[in-house]
Amino acid sequence: CYSAAQSMAGDKPPEPSRWKPLEKRSCTDIIPLAIFFIFFIGMILIAAFAIANGAAYRMINGFDSYGNVCGKQNKPVTNHHLSGLDNREKSYVFFMDVLDARTSLEICVSKCPDRELRTMNDVYNFYLETGSQLCDYSYPPDRYLSAAVADQSTTGPCPVLPVKISSAILFRCVPDNIGTFIADLVTMINNLDPISRIVSDIYACRYAIIGLCFLSLLVAFLVVLLLRYMASMVVYIINIVVALSSLAGTAVLWWMYASSRIALEKKAPETKLKSEQENTQAFLWYSIGATIITFVLLLLILVMRKRVALTVDLFYEAGKCMQHMPTLLLQPLWTFFVLVFFWIGWVVVIQTQKTHKPVGKDTMRQCQFSYMWWYHIVGLIWVSEFILACQQIVIAGAVAKHYFTRDKKNLGSPIISAMGRLISNHLGSCALGSFIIVLVKIPRCILMFLSRQIKDSPNLLAKFMVKCCMCCLWVLEKCLRYLNYNAYSLVAINGTHFCKSACDAVATLLSNALRVIAINSIGAFVLFLGKLLVVAIVAGIGGLLVIKFHPNVHHMAAPVGLIAVFSYLTAHCFISTYEMAIDTLLLCFCEDCRVNDGSPGKEYFMPKSLMAYVKNSSKHISKLEGKPMKNLNNEESARLETSNV
Repeated sequence: CYSAAQSMAGDKPPEPSRWKPLEKRSCTDIIPLAIFFIFFIGMILIAAFAIANGAAYRMINGFDSYGNVCGKQNKPVTNHHLSGLDNREKSYVFFMDVLDARTSLEICVSKCPDRELRTMNDVYNFYLETGSQLCDYSYPPDRYLSAAVADQSTTGPCPVLPVKISSAILFRCVPDNIGTFIADLVTMINNLDPISRIVSDIYACRYAIIGLCFLSLLVAFLVVLLLRYMASMVVYIINIVVALSSLAGTAVLWWMYASSRIALEKKAPETKLKSEQENTQAFLWYSIGATIITFVLLLLILVMRKRVALTVDLFYEAGKCMQHMPTLLLQPLWTFFVLVFFWIGWVVVIQTQKTHKPVGKDTMRQCQFSYMWWYHIVGLIWVSEFILACQQIVIAGAVAKHYFTRDKKNLGSPIISAMGRLISNHLGSCALGSFIIVLVKIPRCILMFLSRQIKDSPNLLAKFMVKCCMCCLWVLEKCLRYLNYNAYSLVAINGTHFCKSACDAVATLLSNALRVIAINSIGAFVLFLGKLLVVAIVAGIGGLLVIKFHPNVHHMAAPVGLIAVFSYLTAHCFISTYEMAIDTLLLCFCEDCRVNDGSPGKEYFMPKSLMAYVKNSSKHISKLEGKPMKNLNNEESARLETSNV
């Protein structure tokens, strides 16, 4: 009616409203944000009470086995006669046996041993010189010289001899030369359990491990850089290198197993070390596992070799995003630091609730708060998922800004603008999306707890049902995470609330199902091979360094495996951002095709390279559907040609 009235008056009728992504903004999901804010305030209040009344200084100063905080005047917290001591002159925690700190008796001392004490006479002389009693409080110093061997044990009353030279680190007496200390233990090879030998191997190769972790950063960055500038070549290089690396690695493992077995068979039975036999057996299992993995990888590469070309153009566009926004690769690092900061604070709160045992009238009040641990468990999951959701919406918003800006010279600061839109408009969507994950993850945690409780039960049906429920919840969580990420992308693009964005995401993905499946599966596979390439390079160099400079390690797989894990996590941080950019670009493209058709007023936002990509992918999808080439979506092809012109 308004348009008709304007026409009758002789004025030009207004133009119909156009779809303007990233422009129309409003606050989304305010109620979930308010609930999340109230919940988080509750966490802060409980944490403040726990820190104020829960003796947070126990974690800093340390405390003895009777509940007395070192360096403080204590009140009794137990009925033990040694509870409630005045330790203002005793500031350091001393372990009767530092090798078994978990079960060792702990006392507070005024000074850590500054020299090695080999006999009880040395312990007594140290007391005379410093006034520091290294035996239990109830064991008077005049009995030190007559102490029996039975009195020197992990549980006291006197320390296990010899007492090593120690320094005060975080108010704990820690042996000075920890390297030599561990090396002395490694000499008793057959008396050590496998875990101890593995730890000693990792410690012996610590400098190589640290250096190779930095190398993995460089290699992962180079892989992303190569994907940007030489996508068509690098995709095939990754396939070839991963195939050759897996074959070479498997061959090396079988060769090492054969060499180890031949060397072991040449030895007399009485000279064979237990560690050598375990090492040979381990090489056998590693070789079998590597053979299976290599076979599966080669089969996948063979099946997908013809479809890899479809992802090259999309990889190229994602690379251009990274070129305009190089700091986007650092987003996982900031998220990691925020998560670590939150987790440390969470651990402090939980520990203060555990360590404080009030007496008197404060007991009932504190006990009521000590039962609130479940509140912090829920908070741990919800806040962690909320932080991850914020990262996802920032990356999606920045990539969408790059896609829907026609003139890339006017991009400005897409990451900062994405953060601004998140903080001013879409924190509620992150709160709602993360809460949906919490609703699935908490039952999974409960089922995992039940599974551990009934692991020794003879009821096989109950075990089977619990495992099935855990599996179903795991699948549901993975599906919801994928849906959430696409919903966050549409929240960033259209500014709609979470539920509307999730419905639109489902409709968009279903309408482009074959294209999404083809691109996501192939792209994810290629990027996974890229991560394996980083692992193969870094772990291969690490294996050579261990063989050359640390030939006496008991389990070579321990340091090399740790290097492989770190390099994979590093590669995942870099390449997962690249993968998120590809997923967001695909969703932006689908939205672009849904709303626009290339006609005047509805021009595509996609660049020319993506238009060619659409043609190629459409042809491939038609082949998957079994359609003849002559019936290939001619109308879509014509629209793309018109828009290109």
